[in-house]
Amino acid sequence: MKKYLIFLALGFISTVGQAQNITWATPAKLQVYALTAAGAQLLMTSENLLVTYDQLKMAGELDLGSFQTGHDLLRNLLDSAVSDKITLSAVIPEGKFIYRDMVEESFPVETELRYGETISQIILVYEISNRRTSLANTFDITVTGSLSLKDDLGITRDTGLDDKISFMFFQNVQTRTY
Repeated sequence: MKKYLIFLALGFISTVGQAQNITWATPAKLQVYALTAAGAQLLMTSENLLVTYDQLKMAGELDLGSFQTGHDLLRNLLDSAVSDKITLSAVIPEGKFIYRDMVEESFPVETELRYGETISQIILVYEISNRRTSLANTFDITVTGSLSLKDDLGITRDTGLDDKISFMFFQNVQTRTY
């Protein structure tokens, strides 16, 4: 009986030590806002911004063909793109993606943006709400930022748009330990 209890305890310890942390994320919903030279606000959206998190490393990829817009200036901008995707990468500051029962956190993250041969640094502002249940940790993430068509994307021609483009994306991320 004593041997049985020892094997049972060792089996439990090795099972706990082998637990896997599984992360599941929905594609982010992206909204991009631009101003025309006349001051009118234009919008394009994508529901296919793929953002993943591996511990504190964030990686994102946007297929420019996934954008939806009804505005000719934005459609012309997309049609003249030199690359079909934009990628993002960053490291989330330590202690910001935390597992508590409930938390609201807001913080900036320096992010590398790649578009064709152009590489630039932009600031993303994260707002994270975390809810922990017995089944999973759920993070509701809202990210805002802006970029320069000229400096960050290398677009030097006249687009009929203001140089600054603002954006925000929404995402839900869940982690479970098995």
